[in-house]
Amino acid sequence: MTGEKPDTVTDLLRAYISVWNERTPHTRQAIAGGVFTSDAYYVDPHTSAQGRSAIDTYVAGWQQQFPQFHFDLGEVRSHHDVAHFAWSFGPAGGPPAASGRDVAVIEEGRISTIYGFFD
Repeated sequence: MTGEKPDTVTDLLRAYISVWNERTPHTRQAIAGGVFTSDAYYVDPHTSAQGRSAIDTYVAGWQQQFPQFHFDLGEVRSHHDVAHFAWSFGPAGGPPAASGRDVAVIEEGRISTIYGFFD
């Protein structure tokens, strides 16, 4: 996905997870252009980030801290431009080291706000 809008909420959230997994900055930023509104807001227990650039900086920091880990998308539920979804995080082929459930607010096919919760 390189900037186009996903067709469904699940597709959007798959693309969101791929932002976290993409290690090439230019490619990650291109994917994020199709995932986030320009002024998107991301918040979890450790940080808050406003705008695609700030979100990308946070994602890059996670990738540096956990170079062999990746995210997997779990169950997705959505209605009225709000999605609730599960995710897990850990080494490829290994058991998850962490998991959580996030809430995303969607505007015109892109994430405008995402609230991250860790299990």
